[in-house]
Amino acid sequence: MNNLPYTISINGVDNVGKTTQMRLLPSHYTISKISRFRVENTRIDELHQQGLLQRWWWESTSEDFVYSMVDTLAPRYWNATMDLDSKVVLFDRGVAMFEAISVAVIATKRPDHDLDRARMAFRTILEESKLHLPKETFAILLTHGESPIESLQITLSREKEILDERYRLYQVLLQSELQRQERDGVYQHIIRISATSGIGNVQNELREVIFKYTTNSLFLPMLHQLEKVYIISGLSNSGKSSIADNFCSHYGTAHAFRASIVYFNDLISEKLGRSMYSLADKEQARELYHELERFSTAHYWLKIITLESMHSHLVTESLKVWLGDKLRVVYVDTVETLRLNRGRVMPEVIGSKDTLKVARGVGLIRFDADLVLDNNDSLANTMSNLLNFDRKGKLKGSGQLAVQ
Repeated sequence: MNNLPYTISINGVDNVGKTTQMRLLPSHYTISKISRFRVENTRIDELHQQGLLQRWWWESTSEDFVYSMVDTLAPRYWNATMDLDSKVVLFDRGVAMFEAISVAVIATKRPDHDLDRARMAFRTILEESKLHLPKETFAILLTHGESPIESLQITLSREKEILDERYRLYQVLLQSELQRQERDGVYQHIIRISATSGIGNVQNELREVIFKYTTNSLFLPMLHQLEKVYIISGLSNSGKSSIADNFCSHYGTAHAFRASIVYFNDLISEKLGRSMYSLADKEQARELYHELERFSTAHYWLKIITLESMHSHLVTESLKVWLGDKLRVVYVDTVETLRLNRGRVMPEVIGSKDTLKVARGVGLIRFDADLVLDNNDSLANTMSNLLNFDRKGKLKGSGQLAVQ
């Protein structure tokens, strides 16, 4: 009986979003995510630790380059597949991608930059050294752009460092080799990312493909059980808790769950062994997303979750990019005099809390919100406006103006 996990690689041109998509795939103890090529105690890891990897990349011989890459990839594969808990192993770049990279690097170093001859040289090195790499069960290729030229332009435009002619040449050769692989049927599935493809749309297409071949329900669409996630933000004592409580009561606790962002942040911090706020904003957003996914899977009957007291604009923005219209951002707008009158603490304490929230970007959340909810009248009027928006509101993500 074969107990090895199902192995899947996510491949594609540079800067197409492979790593982002990998990180958004389900986080579960039965799913292993293996990043890039470096493995501890290998030649490539040593070069990286010494700060010599980039120099070696371009100055090594073809034989040294291929030997060192195989020296990393073989233990990378076997270490991952020997994990007894893993049912699915996901590789950020697989064997086919390694082959394309190797051919492109060899061609870049050749005076004629000939890909066919570079490919022959690569295969000769493997054959003469009797090197063999186990391939993944399933290989997926991500592409972008409507043409090879546009694809190259997108890749280069997303580079953060100054580009030299050698790197530009390498990218031309790498993309040409990946396109040849695509034509030759090396990849079992191709996902074409257009200019209008949202990160969440690509993620759900990727999950759909993986689910089709693994039948693993963890790869169902993002937060598929939930119809809506509401982020309810605002300054101190603006009425966020009362509004969330009444909103969830309207739909009933069998369908709606009210939570403070602190609840999920504490779960994440406990898991990490350190404060969630020690992470970069995008990492915070990703951890929060995965915690929401675990929660919604465990509480599969829920259709709505509200998250109170989200004040980080960058975290909110990332979640909105990933979840699209499933996420609705509501900013509760209440004048200062009312907020001070409602408070059970001193005005200076409220002022201090507001300063922290403003520093984290709560003002930008208001600017980008799907709904700026006026809470300066009665609670009944406020809830009427919110429920009306819930039924009919047009989201900014749909190309509409937020309700003011």
